[in-house]
Amino acid sequence: MSTQLQKSAITLAIIMLLASAAFAQTWLWPMAGHKAGENIISQPDSHVGKEFNCCDLYIGGDEGDIVICPDDGTIIDADITYYHSQDASESFFTDPEKTWDENLYEIKVKDNINRQYLSGHISIRIADGRKIHITGLRGEYKFKDGQKISAGDTIGRLAYSYKSIHKPSLRIEVSTAQSTSDDPMTPFGLESRFHLKKLQREDPISVENLRKDLTLLENAILELYPSLNEVMSDEEFHNGMEALRQSVTEPVFPRLNIPLLSFPSLLHDSHLAMLRDNFEVKQLDLYTPVFYNSWCNDTMRVMVTTKGFEQYAERVIKSIDGVTASDYAKQVYKYIDLYDLDVQSHKEETCVELGMFNVILNRNATADTKSHIVFDDGEEIDIPYCKHPGKFITEGTKLHKMLQWQYINTIIFSDSVYTTRHLNDSTDYLSIRTFDLYDLHLEQVLQWIGDCKAPNMIIDLRNNDGGDVYVMNKLLACFAQQPMNRQRGGYLQVNKQGNFETLRYSENHSNDEIIFPKYKQLEGKPGYYCFDSTLTSSCIMPDSSHQYTGRVYVLTNGCSLSSATIFPAVLVRNRRGVCVGRETGSSYHFITAMEFADIRLPSSLRVIRIPMVKVVFDTTVCERTPWGRGLLPDYELPLSYNEITMGADGETDVMLEYALQLIADGKYLSENDPFAEVDAPKDNEVSNTCNCPWWIWVLIALGIIACIAIAFRHCFKKKHK
Repeated sequence: MSTQLQKSAITLAIIMLLASAAFAQTWLWPMAGHKAGENIISQPDSHVGKEFNCCDLYIGGDEGDIVICPDDGTIIDADITYYHSQDASESFFTDPEKTWDENLYEIKVKDNINRQYLSGHISIRIADGRKIHITGLRGEYKFKDGQKISAGDTIGRLAYSYKSIHKPSLRIEVSTAQSTSDDPMTPFGLESRFHLKKLQREDPISVENLRKDLTLLENAILELYPSLNEVMSDEEFHNGMEALRQSVTEPVFPRLNIPLLSFPSLLHDSHLAMLRDNFEVKQLDLYTPVFYNSWCNDTMRVMVTTKGFEQYAERVIKSIDGVTASDYAKQVYKYIDLYDLDVQSHKEETCVELGMFNVILNRNATADTKSHIVFDDGEEIDIPYCKHPGKFITEGTKLHKMLQWQYINTIIFSDSVYTTRHLNDSTDYLSIRTFDLYDLHLEQVLQWIGDCKAPNMIIDLRNNDGGDVYVMNKLLACFAQQPMNRQRGGYLQVNKQGNFETLRYSENHSNDEIIFPKYKQLEGKPGYYCFDSTLTSSCIMPDSSHQYTGRVYVLTNGCSLSSATIFPAVLVRNRRGVCVGRETGSSYHFITAMEFADIRLPSSLRVIRIPMVKVVFDTTVCERTPWGRGLLPDYELPLSYNEITMGADGETDVMLEYALQLIADGKYLSENDPFAEVDAPKDNEVSNTCNCPWWIWVLIALGIIACIAIAFRHCFKKKHK
């Protein structure tokens, strides 16, 4: 190449480089005074709570921090916005002549919107046509559509952008000139995992790669999960994981990843979860029986069928392919998650919908597969399989009633997170569907409790999966007539303060992060500890402003998890209420929760949420609170077909009616305190008070002698006079 050509090439390269640099010029970080990438809460291709976050960037800070415009542009929209979910939002008309705060004050909202997460939203079109959408603003600032704005201009103060992030945050969305989602990370000079299209992954996953994923999962549990040895030894855990690895003998389809689905049977925890993903998978030809069965009260029934088999609906099955109904149902147990230790109720309630597991139990079925069914009356039949999902005939069956029962007291069938009712002259009813109550809702519930005059209150915590411990404690304080502190030995434990190696695979933490700086080591004990009595609910002080003094009946079932286990546990432990229904899904003595690591397995690309904090509530083990179980009910209502089909009329809440009958019969606290013996001072505790140092005894003796001398002298003077 000639010298002239070389010079031209170099000049062209410099021009292209400068043009590229100009195009790639980074935006200003919107949090004034902070570096780009600082305090990211969630970024594209990660999770917010259990929701998959495909495209957005969430940044944290302190409430009231200054927020600035990232780039020069034109304001194309400024309004007040509320996000109901990652993908669904609601906007409200705003007066451009008024500030964020003035508009927020004037907006009227429904009960399903928490004003705390209602905030200013601004959209800015920049020179290349892209649009920057920023939510989470408040303050004395006002903007109009069409207004020019420059990089660095203040656009508001930091507020709350999304109800699933319970701290001040900014939500950044970016769209192209064509209004499709765009990368919000790269413009700030940050590495990004943004993908406009759904990611493709190895499908099927090779034996080697899936085994590597299982090894990473094992290492992550050993490093992050502080409660492992409450379940099993490290060696037992390793052997269990090795068995899972060895079970992988051929490539596995991500849609039916049996080794990962089997993991809960090895380490079942009510807070350990496999999160939803956003990846495309190959459509598989899966076949399931033409019967959709239910298992309840040690009985298997046909709930619904496909066309041509309607006459078998509600029939009782004795065996399937020579396997008894009981043994067939128990095969499902190892695929059930979200329960602790040796809890039984959650498994029983989940198996009510045995048909949900047909794909897993019959994963090798083909169009030619048949199952031999024996009914309880001796009739036998061979049933075919249909391509999943089969078109079951649900009209006129009890399946709808079963689903209605399964979602009792859940947000799915209600717009509100709580419900209050006056059932009769003697009983009020409070349904709490989550303890993640907004400030407004919490105030409303506290006021309602304080105003209740009925002598009995039923609190419904069925299917409540927990939530904010501070909210739970505030509600408990309404029922505390004296300090509720009989629970003992509470503490928080983590494996270490930070620098977890396996967090290099985490979506929400970095492996050099110090996550638990306030936790300290205790001599002779593994791990790091914190003794925050608020977080362990070790002592609940009375709330004199909102006080209820009547009888308290708490309804629970196998899906009463986390705070929905601790709430009734505090009442039961302090003899301030009774538990009605079934065992809770989280264990009584401790849960593992509070802080989580979302670990993405590199080959299957599944995200496993691992809880990192062991929260010990009470160390008392007795007949009333046996080790390894959830909170057992004072008044048990065994699961029955009558309950799951909503009674004889198909409309009755059987457990609620059971509680009302207990009230009518005057049944409440047991005559004998089940905790009296374990709470009584032990012999060694008495002897400890007696085994004082010798010098204390000398002081006591001298004091007694002095008292006697003074008394003798007083008597002597009186007699002398």
